[in-house]
Amino acid sequence: MRTKLNLIAIAVFGLGAFSMMNQQESLKSLTENSYKVIRVNGKIMFVKTASDMKQGDAYVEGTPIKFNSAQARAAIINKIRGRFVLSEAKKGKPIVLPATNNIASRSGALINKIDLQNHFSGNYLVLEKLALEISEKAYPQNEKSFFYLAYEYKGEVIRKKLPFTGNKVILDRDNIFKIDNEAIPVQKLEMSLYYMDEATGEKLAKFTPVFPDLDILKSEVHIIIAEGGDKPKEDRLREITSYLNEFYGKPQKDNLEDWLVQSFDI
Repeated sequence: MRTKLNLIAIAVFGLGAFSMMNQQESLKSLTENSYKVIRVNGKIMFVKTASDMKQGDAYVEGTPIKFNSAQARAAIINKIRGRFVLSEAKKGKPIVLPATNNIASRSGALINKIDLQNHFSGNYLVLEKLALEISEKAYPQNEKSFFYLAYEYKGEVIRKKLPFTGNKVILDRDNIFKIDNEAIPVQKLEMSLYYMDEATGEKLAKFTPVFPDLDILKSEVHIIIAEGGDKPKEDRLREITSYLNEFYGKPQKDNLEDWLVQSFDI
C-alpha cells in the first residue's frame, strides 16, 4: 500500500515538475518572441483591433498585422535578442529580420577634398547643430574664404554661407533653413557643399543632411537604452549608432556623443 502511495506521489510530483517546465518553456518562448516598437515608418495595423502600430507598443510574433505598403517597416527590440526590423514578406506576411550591424560614424578632422567627399555623402545625421573640424591649411575660413551650401527650394536655388569658429565649420539647422531671415520648414533636401576661395566657388560634395525631431528621437533612443539592459557604454553606443544609420543617416561621432551626454548622461 505504501509503495503504491509512493508511486502516486512520484507521479504527481513528476506531472507538477513537467507542468512547471512547460510553463517555463512557454514563458521563455513568449519572452524571446515579444518586442517593443521603437519606430514605425509608414503604416502598420494590428488586424484584431484595427489600430495602428505605434512607438511603445508590444508586438508578439504571430500577431496578425497588415502593412499599408511594401515600404512600411518598424524598428523593434527584444530584451534578450536585441534589435530587429519588422517588414512585409511575400503575400503580406510579416517577417522579423535582424537589424543591420553597420555602426560606421563620421569622425576626425577633414584634411583634404577626398575626406570631404567621403564625409559628406548619403544621408548625414545632424543633431541640431555640429562643429566640424577641417584642415586650416587646406581650407582656411575667413571673410573671403568659406564653405556654403546650395539647395533648391520652391524652384529657387538657395545658397547658405556656413558660419565657422576657428577651423571648425558649423552646420546649424536654424541657419540652413532660413531664407531672407525667415524660417522655412525643416525638411530632407539634397544639398551641395561648396568652398569659396576668394571669388571662386568649388563644388566639393553632394549629400542630404537629416535634422530629426529631437523629442521623437530621444523617445526612440530611450527605448533602446531601457530594453538593452545594463550594457557597457561602448555596447550601448554601438547599438544606438547602428539604429541611427539604418533609420536616419550616419551620425558624426562627436555630435552624437555630446547629444547622448546631454540627453541621457551616457
